[in-house]
Amino acid sequence: MRWYYLNQFSRYRQALNKITLYHIDRHDALGGDQSNQKSARATGSRATQVSHDAINIGRRMDILKSSNQSAISSYLVEEDKSVHYVETPFRNFNLALIDNVSFEYSFLTEFFSAITFHQMSRKFAEIFEPTFALGQSLTKELIENNYDCLGILLCVRLNQHSAFELQRRKVPVAENYVNGTNIILWPRFQVVMDFHCESVRQLAANISGRTAVSKLTFTGTSSDATKQSTAPHHLTQRFGQFLYGILAISYEAGDDEPVSSSLGRLRSEYEAFLLKASKGAGNDAVKRARFLGNNYALILTIIADAEGKLAQEQKKHFEDLRQALGDQQ
Repeated sequence: MRWYYLNQFSRYRQALNKITLYHIDRHDALGGDQSNQKSARATGSRATQVSHDAINIGRRMDILKSSNQSAISSYLVEEDKSVHYVETPFRNFNLALIDNVSFEYSFLTEFFSAITFHQMSRKFAEIFEPTFALGQSLTKELIENNYDCLGILLCVRLNQHSAFELQRRKVPVAENYVNGTNIILWPRFQVVMDFHCESVRQLAANISGRTAVSKLTFTGTSSDATKQSTAPHHLTQRFGQFLYGILAISYEAGDDEPVSSSLGRLRSEYEAFLLKASKGAGNDAVKRARFLGNNYALILTIIADAEGKLAQEQKKHFEDLRQALGDQQ
């Protein structure tokens, strides 16, 4: 059986490798040049140039809510012409793995009912260790050069779903696999979050004087620059969408997760940028306050529908910032 499972899942992994994926890389930095983000680089056997949005969650949350708990067959993978994000092959491989793990565990507990749980667990490990290693190598392959922060966090949630499903089925023998997958996913998530932090920091560093600020901050022609000078910065729209995506995926996040601290670092960089950008109004305190208030208000509008403890904390933070500006807005 050891050979059987490894062979079957090796073939399934080869099939999943044929799925065309959006390739989200360093060009998709939150504070990066948007002109480099108009088309996605795709990977897979049918790679093409396709449009994408690396910081907008869109309908990607549907994968966490899907009632279909069956993995896609190898045949359907061959027929699939659409482009997917990284969470799709991750989910399908692990759905198939959990089903097979549950079946094998059920068989072993019935067939070897006379042996101890420790003995049975060792026998199970002998069968599945190579397949578990294959699954974790797939996870590493999917994310090692990937800057899709939302996709990596979705994989974290899918892995948590696997843990809950194993608990529901009373299958305790795959705990090390789930924990090992978490150890692969979380550090990469933090690396990519730090990358986004650095991109916003670099954007702030590029601001030097009122002329540069105006060029970064204002839109439209020079004739209406004054009129639009208090409009939200384009980075705010991107930051708000990205923040909403993280919050939506983390609506049931625990206090022990690194999401909150990573978001805190990114938010600090964004706020430092915004304060520096507000200096484009010169000595006009009212205009500066109005600019800041408009940016905070836009973020609050974007994340208004986000739920969960972390979302409430973020809403309160930006509402406090907006209210602190008082009547100057």
